[in-house]
Amino acid sequence: MKKIFVPLMMLAAIIVMAVSCDKPEPPKPTPSTPDDPYEDLSFTKPLPAAFTKQIVDGGFEDCWYKEQMSNEIYAEYQSSVFYTLNNLHAMMDVPSMMLTSSPITAEREMNDPHSGKCCMKLVTGELTDQGKGRLLIPGAIAPLDENFVDQFLNDENGINVKRPYTEKPTAYQGDFKYQPVNGDCGSSHVDPDNGNDVIGRGYQRLDNEVTAWQAFNVPIEYTSEATPTHISIIISSSGDYNFADLTNCHGQVGSTLWIDDVEFDF
Repeated sequence: MKKIFVPLMMLAAIIVMAVSCDKPEPPKPTPSTPDDPYEDLSFTKPLPAAFTKQIVDGGFEDCWYKEQMSNEIYAEYQSSVFYTLNNLHAMMDVPSMMLTSSPITAEREMNDPHSGKCCMKLVTGELTDQGKGRLLIPGAIAPLDENFVDQFLNDENGINVKRPYTEKPTAYQGDFKYQPVNGDCGSSHVDPDNGNDVIGRGYQRLDNEVTAWQAFNVPIEYTSEATPTHISIIISSSGDYNFADLTNCHGQVGSTLWIDDVEFDF
């Protein structure tokens, strides 16, 4: 028995040594998950600086926050100067609206901003409902109120696109890229007013494709010596818009305008 037992022990020791000399198996890789493009944002709206002279956050860096729908999270933007039309996208969560699609028309673009970590990307889209109605939604930012959807649906005077403002800038400037679709044109304009009277205007029309960042400077020409009480600033990827009646906007779905570093010149 002893003669048999000794060789078995030696064989077992050899097997143990062989196993112990094997390289351990590498850990199985865990499935990768896509990066959250909004991981640096909060669900709390930022508190922007007051709009008194210069355009607040004209580089579109600081006033983004997370907005949540029932099955989606996206980036929304709201400063003391600009708000987006993305609230129309959020209405997909309202069953009574019976929407089948509603676009995000203002996006936080972190790929190739002119400066900083991001810029504003405006994309013309289309809202549709179950009755097969269609409504073109320009990619636009303006001094909108948070309740602009209610104004659009219920107020015959249309949507408010003005902010109190008493300065008289001589121009507005910044940097842009533009990709129009089927002959579409983008635009931007600044209208100071005094009460109900427009007392100045700066206007830029964008007709051609611009693939690299290009600077712009648009003079504001005044027709009155009066001091402004309010100002309207609208930047849009499709220039034929009507904020008094959003059902009367025209353009091409997919026209895209990138905008960054917008400021007044005095």
